Amino acid sequence: MKKVKVLAIAFSIFLTGCAGSTQHAKHRLDPDGFRNVKWGTEISALGDMEKVEQDKSVNSDLAWYVRKGDTLAIGKAKLENIFYSFWMGNFESVWIDFKDDENFETLKKELFERFGKARESEGSMEKMGKGARGERLPTERARAFYAWWGEMTDIFLSYSQDRHKGTLTMNSRKIRGERREYEKEKEKENRIKERGF
Repeated sequence: MKKVKVLAIAFSIFLTGCAGSTQHAKHRLDPDGFRNVKWGTEISALGDMEKVEQDKSVNSDLAWYVRKGDTLAIGKAKLENIFYSFWMGNFESVWIDFKDDENFETLKKELFERFGKARESEGSMEKMGKGARGERLPTERARAFYAWWGEMTDIFLSYSQDRHKGTLTMNSRKIRGERREYEKEKEKENRIKERGF
């Protein structure tokens, strides 16, 4: 789960940079959630979720869940796990891990069929630089990266060929934006407190 949190932070940094780009590839389907769970659904409304870890960072009210009986496949691609992220109790994103070149190619084909052409960036994750403490981020090893932007949902697929591991994330644009604004305000409040005001 620590890996999930580090990668989530890294992707958030990367996505902030991508948000300003005018060359977004809009996907033709724009799902409002994942597997019949709509973005913004309150965790209290779902009886089949099991909490795996709470993010303890200062400005985050983020919790991760797995779904009981979830099918660990998308099309013919086999998945390692699926994590559902809830911010302030509301469904915000899904994080999916997979292994092996064959699953990557199968999943990539499935995503291209469903969502159309993606923005492709070979090795773009290397440009993210080092983590807060100067350590190498796990996403620096990504050699393939694809992004689809929609009105409701952003989708990102990355794969490290040397490690034979990849990640698919889907995020609610609305909730991610609300979270970003909330965290900015909390940071501002903390800076004011630190100054003694």
